[in-house]
Amino acid sequence: MSLDIALYQLRTFREVARLGSFTKAARSLGYAQSSVTSHIRSLESRVGMQLVHRLPHGVRLTHSGEIFQKYAQQIFHVVDEMATALNPSGETEGRVTVGASALLLESRIGPLIRDCRYRYPKVQVSPRQLAISRAQEAVRSGEVDLALVHGECALGEAPAAGIVVEQLPDLEVVPVASAALLESPLLPAALASLRVLAVDPDCESHQVLVAALRREHGVEPAVIEAGSLGGARELARAGYGIAMLPAESVGQSEESSGLVVVPGLPHLRLSVRALWAGAESTRSAVTAVCHVAARVGREKAALPA
Repeated sequence: MSLDIALYQLRTFREVARLGSFTKAARSLGYAQSSVTSHIRSLESRVGMQLVHRLPHGVRLTHSGEIFQKYAQQIFHVVDEMATALNPSGETEGRVTVGASALLLESRIGPLIRDCRYRYPKVQVSPRQLAISRAQEAVRSGEVDLALVHGECALGEAPAAGIVVEQLPDLEVVPVASAALLESPLLPAALASLRVLAVDPDCESHQVLVAALRREHGVEPAVIEAGSLGGARELARAGYGIAMLPAESVGQSEESSGLVVVPGLPHLRLSVRALWAGAESTRSAVTAVCHVAARVGREKAALPA
């Protein structure tokens, strides 16, 4: 069987599979939703089988779609290798999809993208939020080219076969809350009414905070998922709870806006790792981005407290 498939159709399929939605894929690619629907319908016609289940809210890959996704990722890897081989200047180039845990996404990805644009102008970084526990699976399936995650949950007992792991500079997190909390004459009572705001559900930092509040103040706070670093910051500022935020993002600007580091509660240093699939050459786009991530981590760690 000969398949006449265009790369733009494969790219559309990849986004639909990644996002689980025609609407979200259209928004990501800058297409009309009708174009995305047409691309997938055309693919299914050429392959001769259904690739996605149309659900009331989104789509899900069929068994054939999962097989098709695996080979589509291989095709894109070959295309990237071809582009590198045809690059006469030897300048690093390519598109790298970077999945990052919520704490890293909002504290280090911005500087990472800026630094990459300066050092590797032909490398395009495409960021997205990634659950820590899904890091290895996302890399193995090709959902992301590079995963930047913190904590021990990223690896479990050991990295899976074929997954390259590089240790990056640690991330320090500190307990942050509304300044009004510390001004309360009844601090233990005030603490008892607060929630612990979890940015990353898989991160151990909020569990350590719960244990410290139980041990030091005799309270048993509820844990609420804040969804993002920005969400946790706003909820903490409003007096709704305490969040473990990156120390590198907590400075004078936070203090002036009503947030302070809570004394007497633990500060943690969380390990940060980069994960990607297979051996990469030293000039590959993935390795280049990883090197920039390490540089950004070192610069952040060197900032004055």
